Amino acid sequence: MPLSKLETGIEINRPIAEVIAFVDDNSNDAMWQTSVLESEKTSDGPVGVGTTYHMKEKFLGRVIEQEWEVTERNGDGSAWAAKSKSGPFQMEATMTFETCGDGTRVKRTLSIDVGRFFKLTSPVVGHIAKRELEMDFANLKELMEAGA
Repeated sequence: MPLSKLETGIEINRPIAEVIAFVDDNSNDAMWQTSVLESEKTSDGPVGVGTTYHMKEKFLGRVIEQEWEVTERNGDGSAWAAKSKSGPFQMEATMTFETCGDGTRVKRTLSIDVGRFFKLTSPVVGHIAKRELEMDFANLKELMEAGA
């Protein structure tokens, strides 16, 4: 079941370069993303198109593992896209960062195709995923503004 694209955004009172650097560092993922249990960069070099990650996450009470690949990224990291390459269902995500006064506006979109994995619970998956995205951004804002 493909879901409508989920979107969320937030303004963070920190310079754009600091926010991008924090989000780019996958060792921070479990601090601000509520579902992430482990995040490992599995490719060498700086983050860019082709960078891969292994993620272990908890969603709807199940632990899932997925391989992700960055599919698009601009030079300064202020916009990127990634998609899952393995795992129980397909996901695609984008993030954009824009200067907003002295702070940064961050926006994330997420598309999920739950397929057979959550067949019985598919009506609630979108609602839960949207709530998690909003909680993630609240965590990111709190961490960044506290000087993480």
